[in-house]
Amino acid sequence: MFDFASISAVIELYGQALPTAILMAITFSIFGVFVVLKRVVFIGITLSEAAACGVAAALVYDAPPFLGAALLCLMVVGLLAYPYESWRLPRDTVLGSIFILASGMSILLVARSGFGLEKVKALLYGNLLFASNNDLTLMAAIMIPALLSVFVFYRPLLYTFLDRESAQTLGIRVIRFELMFFVFLGLIVASSSKIAGVMLVFCYLVIPTAAALLLSRRMTPVLILSAAISVLATWLGIMTSYSADLPPNQLVAVISCAFLLIAMVFHTIERFYGKISATVIALALSAILITYLNSLEIKFPVESTEKISQREVTRQDSEAEISGWPGQIKALKQILESNRRTGLQKAVSLLKSSPPEFFAEEIVALIEESIEKKLELNRALPLNHETNLMILQNEIDLEK
Repeated sequence: MFDFASISAVIELYGQALPTAILMAITFSIFGVFVVLKRVVFIGITLSEAAACGVAAALVYDAPPFLGAALLCLMVVGLLAYPYESWRLPRDTVLGSIFILASGMSILLVARSGFGLEKVKALLYGNLLFASNNDLTLMAAIMIPALLSVFVFYRPLLYTFLDRESAQTLGIRVIRFELMFFVFLGLIVASSSKIAGVMLVFCYLVIPTAAALLLSRRMTPVLILSAAISVLATWLGIMTSYSADLPPNQLVAVISCAFLLIAMVFHTIERFYGKISATVIALALSAILITYLNSLEIKFPVESTEKISQREVTRQDSEAEISGWPGQIKALKQILESNRRTGLQKAVSLLKSSPPEFFAEEIVALIEESIEKKLELNRALPLNHETNLMILQNEIDLEK
């Protein structure tokens, strides 16, 4: 799985998914250190849910998804700036209330839109494999300045998040630095919510930091370890997703939790037997994890045609087709660029073969981009339904 051929295939097939995921992993893991230090871990999932609600609203009202997510996230940040202590309400209570409201509204908005269950899953879980050049550009424009601000104001931020009262005594304007941090946090969550989803954003903010804090007691190593664990889990998740045909976001989250368990083992052994023994065992466990992930490959038996029944051949062809949808989408883009008419017919043909919902949406988006027109399809029906296919075919015939 981790040989040069597999790595080249992943880079070729997944395109912008890899750099996008690594950029998210580094940014969220570093911001996560300060979130954990501030003991506002729940803000991560609250902002993620608010961003999902904003994306849902944007889909319903035909607005840019980032705009909806950013507005909702900044509204949450603004609400959290209010001194709720005067109301005798813990901040976690406010976060929980916002989370419940955003969760409910996300489902209600999507349910009324007619997009269906797949769109709900996309909002909640996202999919790294659908990262595009535009997604990468948007995230880089927000995340790189956010990371630079953390490094430039590292010491005042650290003092502010470790001991707010002492920081005020030293003359640090804690309100300004807290607001700057949470505004950037809201924006990076908003920019990545469509790709990462609620679960992966929350994972990136919490799990790598928790593992790093168990491995080191000094802040600089914690920042480095948090980013390294996050990037490694992301890389392993995407590679395993390619070889085993499993969802990448969920794989990254589970692998991150596995590294947290290894860090817990390290921390326990270090207390009784010292750092060297703990390091050896942690490295051995990591090697076992990577070896296990390397073994998760889809392997089809190689047999002669005479020995394989027609049903088995059909099943294998179907599985190969499903696992190859990212490649077919990429090939469709190339055909549309070289010969638009042929590409449009190819797009309809692909829709007739009942692709997964995510890829069907991507194919329709390519058709709309090619004919420069938003199609009024019946979203309550599958995109390969006879009515929708007829609408698509009519639009293509008009283009001729």
